Amino acid sequence: MLAERIHDQDWEVTERLRTVFDCSKDECINIVREVVGARADAVEDDPVTAGGQFAYIHGTRNVRGLFRSKGWVSYRRDNIEGVRHVSRDLKVIYQNVDLAAATRWPQPVSSKGAGSERLIDASCASLFSEEELRSLSGTHRGGHEAGIWYFCVSVDGEDVRAELSLPSGVANGRFSGFIERIFILRSGDWSRYAIEDDFSGGGAAEFEPVVSRK
Repeated sequence: MLAERIHDQDWEVTERLRTVFDCSKDECINIVREVVGARADAVEDDPVTAGGQFAYIHGTRNVRGLFRSKGWVSYRRDNIEGVRHVSRDLKVIYQNVDLAAATRWPQPVSSKGAGSERLIDASCASLFSEEELRSLSGTHRGGHEAGIWYFCVSVDGEDVRAELSLPSGVANGRFSGFIERIFILRSGDWSRYAIEDDFSGGGAAEFEPVVSRK
């Protein structure tokens, strides 16, 4: 079993988001706000899965909006939607999870498919030898600047949590381990960042678009 590297101190989170993803904690929290607002749009007459579907759509939309504003491009393969860096082996995918930024691993609300399993396995194989995978230490405070990262958000009433994390594998539709986890919102944090507002207006978080020549 791999021991994950957890970054949960504010300075660590700020540094890892900056050095790996060229983004800030506030930018990530804006994505979470959009997810929470999208869930709130679900009403009684909607299908029971509407809240989760809205969260996934707006989560993916705003993850792409943030990173495409920084020059990344959309990624789409095997029904997996995300965004990828143009020159580094680095991708980010949005994921609804049962519980983010906790002592146990977050698990997807909907089971991951074979495509995700192949994608993560191929990514880990390109990053590490089997010996390196076995020797990963949870006490090391460094990290990795490549791979398939998941922007994980869990919403349970007022308990809203988020992390940006690098899984080591998928088995039986669930994450089987993590290499690195960056805690963006932990238990009790949401009250400091939530906006008391009517989310019914919808819309994506605002990012400055980047126009590049083809």
